[in-house]
Amino acid sequence: MTLEKYILIILLLIPLIANSQSQLVNCIPDTGRQSFSYPFRLNGTGTEWTVSPYFEIYFWGGGVFADSVRALNDSVILAWINVEANADTGYKTVILADAFLNYDSIPQGYRVFIWFPAKPNLLFPFNNSQNILQNTIILWDSNKTVDNFRLQIANDSLFASIVFDTVVAQPPVNMRLGVLQLGQKYFWRVRASNILGFGPWSDIWNFRIRTTGIEQIGSNIPESFVLEQNFPNPFNPVTTIRFQVPKAANVTIKVFDINGREIETLVDKNLQPGYYKTNFAPGEKNLSSGVYFYTMQSGDFFVTKKMVVLK
Repeated sequence: MTLEKYILIILLLIPLIANSQSQLVNCIPDTGRQSFSYPFRLNGTGTEWTVSPYFEIYFWGGGVFADSVRALNDSVILAWINVEANADTGYKTVILADAFLNYDSIPQGYRVFIWFPAKPNLLFPFNNSQNILQNTIILWDSNKTVDNFRLQIANDSLFASIVFDTVVAQPPVNMRLGVLQLGQKYFWRVRASNILGFGPWSDIWNFRIRTTGIEQIGSNIPESFVLEQNFPNPFNPVTTIRFQVPKAANVTIKVFDINGREIETLVDKNLQPGYYKTNFAPGEKNLSSGVYFYTMQSGDFFVTKKMVVLK
């Protein structure tokens, strides 16, 4: 069991322990703001702190951490404390433990005040990631002391062309279909606000939506399997392929070069009866201009069509 876990267990038993006379007198400072670091001092009386080779300081409630803890003399402990940006506000019990598992505390000895929100840390989609789903989640680190977050997604890193702008209480954001386009590269950022105002924008990350996807465009039931000619054709940078499925079945649509080498699988999925479309964007494949073939197969049904890439 680690020293920290041992101390926390002891704290739960404080009401049962007959230790009413604290050796800790006070701490200086006894307040701090989120996102700041401070030199810290614990004063004691009747103590012999130089006997212990090391000390640990804990703040019950989380978000405040101490390091460089040392005994200046028998009645003074010095340290450096860091108040995290998402530290819970309010009073915290200060706990001092030595190398011999002796402890002492100052109930509600330190108070954390709110400060302007820190810069959020982006989590997902990862920076420079590829093949992201259109209905992806957008995730960054949470902060309970923040009133809300503003998320922006744009076509450019300067955010001159914003395609999505929303305010939410907490992450994540689940993107709805139809907002992010297949094959498109997007840039995103987040900032937080609280009662004091806005914090700084996060770093800017980017991701690219996958080049393939299936969209059902009609609920009527076709009479037979059909693979339509792609449009536009010739094309650059993207073309649409429509197809029909008359019964529930597994459908695959693949793209090949003129030598028969498979370039990409656009569809490989069990589909219900209906009319569908999918897109093919060859830009990320670094395909040269020329003739390519795409096939559709489902059971005994198999058909091949030709398309032309122009650069």
